[in-house]
Amino acid sequence: MEERRTFSIATLGCKVNQYDSWRLAGQLKAKGLRQVPFGVPADIVIVNSCTVTHVADAKSRKILSRARSSSPQGLVVLTGCAAELLKKKGEKVPGADLIAGNSEKENLPALLLSWLAKRTPVPLSSGDSPYGSDWSADDEPAHERVRGFLKVQDGCDKFCTFCIIPHTRGLPRSKPIKEVLKEAREMVEVYGFREIVVTGVCLSLWGKEEGNNLNDLIRRLHEVPDLLRIRLSSLDPRDLNADMIRQWRDLPLLCPHFHISLQSGDDEILERMGRGHSTAYYLNLVETIRHYLPTATVTTDILVGFPGETEQHYENSLTFVRQVNFLKVHTFRFSPRPGTPAADWRPQVPPQIAQERCQRMIAASKEMWRKIVEGFAGQRAKVLVERSDPMDGTYCHTGLTENYIRVRWTSPETRPVGSLVTVVLGKVGEEGEWVWASEVLEVSEGSASWQNQYANGDGQ
Repeated sequence: MEERRTFSIATLGCKVNQYDSWRLAGQLKAKGLRQVPFGVPADIVIVNSCTVTHVADAKSRKILSRARSSSPQGLVVLTGCAAELLKKKGEKVPGADLIAGNSEKENLPALLLSWLAKRTPVPLSSGDSPYGSDWSADDEPAHERVRGFLKVQDGCDKFCTFCIIPHTRGLPRSKPIKEVLKEAREMVEVYGFREIVVTGVCLSLWGKEEGNNLNDLIRRLHEVPDLLRIRLSSLDPRDLNADMIRQWRDLPLLCPHFHISLQSGDDEILERMGRGHSTAYYLNLVETIRHYLPTATVTTDILVGFPGETEQHYENSLTFVRQVNFLKVHTFRFSPRPGTPAADWRPQVPPQIAQERCQRMIAASKEMWRKIVEGFAGQRAKVLVERSDPMDGTYCHTGLTENYIRVRWTSPETRPVGSLVTVVLGKVGEEGEWVWASEVLEVSEGSASWQNQYANGDGQ
């Protein structure tokens, strides 16, 4: 019997890229190819790249080098945002046999199959696997995740002064509602996802072309059988308003966790960034969310070291971040992106100062996270089980609450991955990144309705 041709994918960057890689893998499998872990010799090695910062650029090139070294006889493909820019510049990259921009991803499977027909199959042995000698080419990689990304929108027309994404993803365009619903049903029925993370480059612009908005889409996703949760990826504050937020309380599957990009907590820097909103406007949005959804948490992005950012600008930003009280702050240092206005602005903040500001913001983020999760101690929450692993005669389970708190707990029996389990939140774990919980045990009618015992053995 002829050996199936193989492929692997390495993905960098945003949830949109992760979705693109997942769909591409599905298309290649449908054509008869077998997916193997990245690092194992393969007929096709795909690097789905990111270029949002110079660090992302460097990582993309490093991963590309690894792809070539792991599969010297394979077809190495660079796609994603870095590839899009290279295509526009007419540049080539050592190690890449093929460069395919974002606009070419839809036609990539057919193009790859055409290339494969002209190449000799790559020999594959378990001894080459970075996952150990137990791995073999006959193993299909297990898809353990219960949360799947569903891209419903692409492109952006905001043109923030520091951002290259409009140049790599194009102008906004929405996926038609019928196509979204068809794909969502497939994700639940075929792949077993129980939570769908709705994502897009500028997600909050979905439906604008047809006079619709994101809430219209969320309502329709409630029609998908056996879907337990809907979570939104990054939102732009400019596209949110009180009326839209007010409707979220009537969408029972919508998770009360919202990632709303801020970038800076100083109004002068926000204006220079071209963000189109003030700190007062942003704070009002968050207060509105917490009014209608009291258990909601908010996460954000902060960019430090923007050209001209003084210590006072930074202190204003840090103060505002603490005022909003985010569950988590994804912090990045400014990285000049050629082709954007801010790339040539002066004065540039020295790297060592930007790094120090970054570390202080990260420290503040950890401090806020701890205070928020400690405030939920003793409260019930529903957790979607992502893993259930044997541990010292019991089972250790992990998952996320609706409002994005990672939880661990133990029980005598395993819990089905993808099931919802009610827990009582307890102490912060030693690593400070998750919370211990106790399972709420439903018992027979006529006796106590539930009982507690903290998973770490300390009790209440």
